[in-house]
Amino acid sequence: MRQRILFVDDEPQLLNGLRRMLWDKREIWEMFFAGSGPEALDLLEEVPVDVVVSDVRMPGMDGPEFLEAVRHRWPGTVRIILSGHSDREYVLRSVRPAHQFLSKPCAPEELKSTLTRVLRLGEIFTDERLRRAVTRIDNLPVLPSVFAELTDELRSPNASVKTMGEIISRDIGLATGILKLVNSSFFGLPHRVSSTEQAVTLLGIETLRALVLSHYLFSRFDTRRYPGFGLEHLWNHSLGVARCARAMATLEGADKVDKDVCFMVGLVHDMGKLVLSELFRDDYARVLAEAGARNIPIRDAEMDVLGVSHAEIGGYLLGLWGFEEVVVLAVARHHEPERAGASPSLAVLLAHAANALEHEIVVLNPHYAPHPLHVDVLAARGLAERIPVWREVCRNLLRGEAE
Repeated sequence: MRQRILFVDDEPQLLNGLRRMLWDKREIWEMFFAGSGPEALDLLEEVPVDVVVSDVRMPGMDGPEFLEAVRHRWPGTVRIILSGHSDREYVLRSVRPAHQFLSKPCAPEELKSTLTRVLRLGEIFTDERLRRAVTRIDNLPVLPSVFAELTDELRSPNASVKTMGEIISRDIGLATGILKLVNSSFFGLPHRVSSTEQAVTLLGIETLRALVLSHYLFSRFDTRRYPGFGLEHLWNHSLGVARCARAMATLEGADKVDKDVCFMVGLVHDMGKLVLSELFRDDYARVLAEAGARNIPIRDAEMDVLGVSHAEIGGYLLGLWGFEEVVVLAVARHHEPERAGASPSLAVLLAHAANALEHEIVVLNPHYAPHPLHVDVLAARGLAERIPVWREVCRNLLRGEAE
């Protein structure tokens, strides 16, 4: 069965241009075209689609309104903005309902590759219930203490880009939300950004202030809803893995871009746990109970109860949000680097190693099941002999010594 894509735009010429541009894909994609939001909604009532691609400014129902309606009525549909308008108000209103943003004019290969990557995400896992639920997510919750720290800094007359970047880098929800936006085509950057400080610089303090204080891009975690989940431990672990991965990348001679990627992957590698605990609270309570009762890793309990792990869920959501494939794959395979292809990237290998070493060094409970380090995969890249060096650097780092 061909995968289905719906394009929505009030300009007939643009729709005709898309038909011509994508003519060579007609054997694998079934494509539909609508001249307005209401027309598109009527079509969706008759024909479910995998992806909708919408303009922003349209008379009557504009793009953000249309995508919000799709999010509520067909939550499993991927939502993409394709627009030539860069008005900040439209951009900010599109942040939550849209998974990705593309700008007009869009090169044919960019559009085709974006759609191909999104449609290929279904290969990560095939459970339709999970896919619908994850696709509906528009943000990740933020630790209240970090959110308060950021809002205080934003309200300060002496707000510092460096300080805000550092605050954002300590929270999974803040970091992914900001990087999702700054890496969108609205900003026309020549390369991907993985540094939160650079992201704040590019967004500007006023835009960040509007996102955080006015548009409610972020929601705060209510820790009372997650008894026994240990959210503070999760955040501390994620930040520890991020710092270790960056330090290890430095030891291996990585450049700044790759070091930023390794830090980012480390920070968000467990974001799938947040998603699963938010979407399937009762099932995830069973996951935690089973992991404790049988003394098995949470990932194994997730597979038993849900049939999918937090690693795959996190990679899927990052892919929906347009994060580069090296980040998506590193998160999805941080427990199974052997499944990341014949030649896994440095980010995959270091995310896996940093996660295992952090669990080994920071022992919350000596009876917890260990997280095995896949030495054979590292050996295939000539990195097994580096493990003692990494372990020592991570031990010093996690014990508060100089990085």
